[in-house]
Amino acid sequence: MNTSGFFPKGKFIEVSITGRACQLNCPICGGRWLEGMLGVNRPEDLVKLGISEWKRGARGILISGGYTREGKLPIQPFLWAIRELKRIGFIISVHTGPLDKKEAQDLGKAGVDIADFELMDENSARIAKGLNLSLEDYLRGMEDLSGEGIEVVPHIILGLPGSREGSLAGYIDIIRELKIRRTVILGFIPTPGTEFSDEAAPSPETLRRAAEELRKVSRVSLGCMRAPWLKREYDRMLSGVVDRIANPHNSLNLERVEACCSIPEELIDRFI
Repeated sequence: MNTSGFFPKGKFIEVSITGRACQLNCPICGGRWLEGMLGVNRPEDLVKLGISEWKRGARGILISGGYTREGKLPIQPFLWAIRELKRIGFIISVHTGPLDKKEAQDLGKAGVDIADFELMDENSARIAKGLNLSLEDYLRGMEDLSGEGIEVVPHIILGLPGSREGSLAGYIDIIRELKIRRTVILGFIPTPGTEFSDEAAPSPETLRRAAEELRKVSRVSLGCMRAPWLKREYDRMLSGVVDRIANPHNSLNLERVEACCSIPEELIDRFI
């Protein structure tokens, strides 16, 4: 299998609509993972940023940010801004978090193309995120988004505190049932200053085994989130197993695509 390198910079930008703030402040992150994104706090600022980046050559945008205490992205005030970005011509991806049918409908009407959707079981949600959510809550959100014509791309964090043996098999069943075209695997990062800073990152072998199982039911990308001190080993072990690696280690000479690794195949030409 040929593996390409995906670089979500330049033609594809990543934006936090809550700046550096996160109400959830979950045990595995504490808001630290927002620091690498462009930050805005108001819908009008998102539009201004989009116009500026479009002029510089950006054609795609990931809208993410800190979550509410319920684990949701507070996106309702930004819907009109998303519609405006869509009118300009952007391919739009949203890191939604769990949501209800009305929220999924609103995203569909706003023109969202892709939902980057964290998929986890009840135990992982409670321990790693501090959320009282079940796997069925996540499944329902994926179904509602798919029903709006939004491309749902599940993101599975391997090695997540609280993850139970057999969880992956349950995720695979959901991915098969919903006919998901692409899945992104990630590796838990023990982050300094958080509750789980002393936990171990998953081994490269763990990620490889998961990718081999998942690619029986969908295409698989290795996403941005993985421990930097293991990046070389992760990327070398998964090259040829997954068809996309986000921000690959510089020792790999991969074909370059300036986009998020969850982008649908039919849109790739816009980012080469």
